[in-house]
Amino acid sequence: MPKRGLDVSACEIFRFYKLIPGKSLIEPVSMIVPRQSESYQEDIYPMTAGAQPALTAQEWLNGINKGQGCMPGPFSKLSHFPRDRRKNCCN
Repeated sequence: MPKRGLDVSACEIFRFYKLIPGKSLIEPVSMIVPRQSESYQEDIYPMTAGAQPALTAQEWLNGINKGQGCMPGPFSKLSHFPRDRRKNCCN
């Protein structure tokens, strides 16, 4: 599960899927950090790989190298995050 798909209001930090072959089921299992507040907890969500690729296929074939694009935690827009945390996020 990509980080951007986590439930931040429940402080979910990881989700995986358990296969139950006898019943032909897939059960989601969430890893949740117990916290008092239901608001976004910045300290448990580090920068993560973004949804936009850093290079196009043609740029890569031409030998261009570029760092991975990042986003803060499970958010899809950097505007939700303080400006100082946006710099050099995945270096």
